[in-house]
Amino acid sequence: MHFVSKFAALIARILISPLFILAGLGKFLDLAGTDQYIQSVGLPAGLAVPAATFEVVLGLLLLLGLFTRLTAILLAGFCIITGLVFHNDWGDPIQQAMFLKNLAVAGGLIMVFSYGNVSHGLDRMRSKRDREHELRERELEEHREREVARKRGDFDVATKPGGKA
Repeated sequence: MHFVSKFAALIARILISPLFILAGLGKFLDLAGTDQYIQSVGLPAGLAVPAATFEVVLGLLLLLGLFTRLTAILLAGFCIITGLVFHNDWGDPIQQAMFLKNLAVAGGLIMVFSYGNVSHGLDRMRSKRDREHELRERELEEHREREVARKRGDFDVATKPGGKA
Protein backbone atom coordinates (compact mmCIF):
# COMPACT_ATOMS: atom_id res chain seq x y z
CA MET A 1 0.00 0.00 0.00
CA HIS A 2 2.88 2.35 0.73
CA PHE A 3 4.11 2.05 -2.87
CA VAL A 4 0.64 2.85 -4.20
CA SER A 5 0.41 5.99 -2.04
CA LYS A 6 3.81 7.21 -3.20
CA PHE A 7 2.95 6.53 -6.83
CA ALA A 8 -0.44 8.28 -6.48
CA ALA A 9 1.24 11.34 -4.91
CA LEU A 10 3.73 11.45 -7.79
CA ILE A 11 0.94 11.27 -10.38
CA ALA A 12 -1.06 13.95 -8.55
CA ARG A 13 1.93 16.29 -8.52
CA ILE A 14 2.53 15.75 -12.24
CA LEU A 15 -1.15 16.22 -13.13
CA ILE A 16 -1.52 19.47 -11.17
CA SER A 17 1.63 21.16 -12.49
CA PRO A 18 0.55 21.82 -16.13
CA LEU A 19 -2.35 23.91 -14.87
CA PHE A 20 0.11 26.49 -13.56
CA ILE A 21 2.75 26.16 -16.28
CA LEU A 22 0.23 26.66 -19.09
CA ALA A 23 -1.66 29.42 -17.26
CA GLY A 24 1.59 31.30 -16.69
CA LEU A 25 2.67 30.86 -20.32
CA GLY A 26 -0.75 32.11 -21.42
CA LYS A 27 -0.25 35.22 -19.32
CA PHE A 28 3.15 35.80 -20.93
CA LEU A 29 1.57 35.52 -24.38
CA ASP A 30 -0.97 38.25 -23.55
CA LEU A 31 0.63 40.48 -20.94
CA ALA A 32 -1.49 43.49 -21.89
CA GLY A 33 -4.74 41.55 -21.62
CA THR A 34 -3.64 39.92 -18.36
CA ASP A 35 -2.68 43.28 -16.89
CA GLN A 36 -6.01 44.73 -17.99
CA TYR A 37 -7.88 41.84 -16.32
CA ILE A 38 -5.86 42.29 -13.12
CA GLN A 39 -6.67 46.01 -13.09
CA SER A 40 -10.38 45.27 -13.67
CA VAL A 41 -10.64 43.87 -10.13
CA GLY A 42 -8.93 46.89 -8.61
CA LEU A 43 -5.35 45.64 -8.39
CA PRO A 44 -2.46 47.83 -9.60
CA ALA A 45 -0.96 47.57 -13.08
CA GLY A 46 2.26 45.67 -13.61
CA LEU A 47 1.34 42.43 -11.88
CA ALA A 48 1.04 40.35 -15.07
CA VAL A 49 4.75 39.50 -15.35
CA PRO A 50 5.19 38.59 -11.66
CA ALA A 51 2.01 36.48 -11.73
CA ALA A 52 3.06 34.69 -14.92
CA THR A 53 6.57 34.12 -13.61
CA PHE A 54 5.24 32.81 -10.30
CA GLU A 55 2.94 30.32 -12.04
CA VAL A 56 5.53 29.04 -14.53
CA VAL A 57 8.39 28.75 -12.04
CA LEU A 58 6.34 27.14 -9.27
CA GLY A 59 4.56 24.91 -11.77
CA LEU A 60 7.94 23.64 -12.99
CA LEU A 61 9.19 23.17 -9.42
CA LEU A 62 6.08 21.13 -8.67
CA LEU A 63 6.54 19.05 -11.82
CA LEU A 64 10.18 18.36 -10.97
CA GLY A 65 9.50 17.72 -7.30
CA LEU A 66 11.87 20.42 -6.10
CA PHE A 67 10.98 22.30 -2.90
CA THR A 68 7.76 20.32 -3.16
CA ARG A 69 6.17 21.19 0.16
CA LEU A 70 6.93 24.91 -0.03
CA THR A 71 5.83 25.03 -3.68
CA ALA A 72 2.58 23.19 -2.96
CA ILE A 73 1.60 25.42 -0.06
CA LEU A 74 2.46 28.61 -1.98
CA LEU A 75 0.41 27.47 -4.96
CA ALA A 76 -2.48 26.46 -2.68
CA GLY A 77 -2.48 29.95 -1.19
CA PHE A 78 -2.29 31.44 -4.68
CA CYS A 79 -5.35 29.40 -5.73
CA ILE A 80 -7.39 30.51 -2.74
CA ILE A 81 -6.43 34.18 -3.08
CA THR A 82 -7.01 34.31 -6.85
CA GLY A 83 -10.32 32.49 -6.39
CA LEU A 84 -11.49 35.06 -3.85
CA VAL A 85 -10.22 38.04 -5.84
CA PHE A 86 -11.05 37.06 -9.43
CA HIS A 87 -13.93 34.59 -9.16
CA ASN A 88 -16.17 36.09 -6.49
CA ASP A 89 -19.29 36.79 -8.58
CA TRP A 90 -21.44 34.14 -6.92
CA GLY A 91 -24.39 34.87 -9.24
CA ASP A 92 -22.42 33.84 -12.33
CA PRO A 93 -22.30 30.02 -12.66
CA ILE A 94 -19.03 30.18 -14.62
CA GLN A 95 -17.32 32.29 -11.95
CA GLN A 96 -18.74 30.01 -9.27
CA ALA A 97 -17.30 26.96 -11.10
CA MET A 98 -13.93 28.71 -11.47
CA PHE A 99 -13.90 29.51 -7.75
CA LEU A 100 -14.72 25.90 -6.86
CA LYS A 101 -12.00 24.71 -9.28
CA ASN A 102 -9.50 26.92 -7.46
CA LEU A 103 -10.59 25.46 -4.12
CA ALA A 104 -10.33 21.90 -5.45
CA VAL A 105 -6.84 22.53 -6.82
CA ALA A 106 -5.84 24.11 -3.51
CA GLY A 107 -7.10 20.97 -1.76
CA GLY A 108 -5.02 18.79 -4.08
CA LEU A 109 -1.98 20.95 -3.43
CA ILE A 110 -2.49 20.68 0.32
CA MET A 111 -2.50 16.90 -0.18
CA VAL A 112 0.80 17.22 -2.10
CA PHE A 113 2.10 19.33 0.78
CA SER A 114 1.14 16.60 3.26
CA TYR A 115 3.08 13.94 1.32
CA GLY A 116 6.10 16.18 0.74
CA ASN A 117 9.01 14.80 -1.23
CA VAL A 118 7.84 11.41 -2.44
CA SER A 119 9.82 9.24 -4.80
CA HIS A 120 10.80 10.43 -8.27
CA GLY A 121 11.36 14.05 -7.35
CA LEU A 122 14.44 16.21 -7.06
CA ASP A 123 13.70 16.76 -3.36
CA ARG A 124 13.95 13.03 -2.78
CA MET A 125 17.21 12.72 -4.72
CA ARG A 126 18.64 15.72 -2.88
CA SER A 127 17.57 14.27 0.46
CA LYS A 128 19.16 10.91 -0.37
CA ARG A 129 22.38 12.65 -1.44
CA ASP A 130 22.43 14.65 1.81
CA ARG A 131 21.92 11.48 3.90
CA GLU A 132 24.75 9.72 2.04
CA HIS A 133 27.02 12.76 2.54
CA GLU A 134 26.18 12.82 6.26
CA LEU A 135 26.93 9.11 6.56
CA ARG A 136 30.33 9.55 4.82
CA GLU A 137 31.16 12.46 7.12
CA ARG A 138 30.26 10.38 10.19
CA GLU A 139 32.40 7.47 8.96
CA LEU A 140 35.35 9.82 8.32
CA GLU A 141 35.01 11.32 11.79
CA GLU A 142 34.94 7.85 13.37
CA HIS A 143 38.00 6.87 11.34
CA ARG A 144 39.85 10.00 12.52
CA GLU A 145 38.94 9.25 16.13
CA ARG A 146 40.23 5.66 15.81
CA GLU A 147 43.49 6.92 14.25
CA VAL A 148 44.00 9.41 17.08
CA ALA A 149 43.29 6.67 19.64
CA ARG A 150 45.67 4.27 17.86
CA LYS A 151 48.46 6.87 17.87
CA ARG A 152 47.90 7.43 21.59
CA GLY A 153 48.13 3.71 22.18
CA ASP A 154 44.45 3.17 23.04
CA PHE A 155 44.26 -0.02 21.00
CA ASP A 156 41.02 -1.22 22.59
CA VAL A 157 39.25 1.98 21.56
CA ALA A 158 40.98 2.17 18.20
CA THR A 159 39.96 -1.32 17.12
CA LYS A 160 36.30 -1.17 18.16
CA PRO A 161 33.70 0.23 15.71
CA GLY A 162 32.53 3.66 16.70
CA GLY A 163 35.62 4.17 18.85
CA LYS A 164 33.82 3.13 22.06
CA ALA A 165 35.35 0.88 24.70
